[in-house]
Amino acid sequence: MIADNGLRESLRTLKLSGMLETLDARLAQARGGELGHLEFLQVLCGDEIARRDQAAFARRLRRARFDEQVAVEGFDFGANPKLPAAQIPGRRARSGRRRRPGGRG
Repeated sequence: MIADNGLRESLRTLKLSGMLETLDARLAQARGGELGHLEFLQVLCGDEIARRDQAAFARRLRRARFDEQVAVEGFDFGANPKLPAAQIPGRRARSGRRRRPGGRG
């Protein structure tokens, strides 16, 4: 638990709830010698950025009003063999070969 309520209030006022949520864990890491001063601050900032990215993504999904959420991993690429699977991030062509820049081979 954060001993300094002033810090907790400052983080709330600045709307840094991502830092607020992970501060105790990050303080424990710093006290354990895992994080130096600069790394401590960088990791806290990263936590805040991650929280904001997640919140923004969730907001966009709500605004889009999709009937359901489907991940690329669950998509049936076999249903349409003309889909360029090699051009989809995280997906390779069926041959297992990676295409060279320029589209050949």
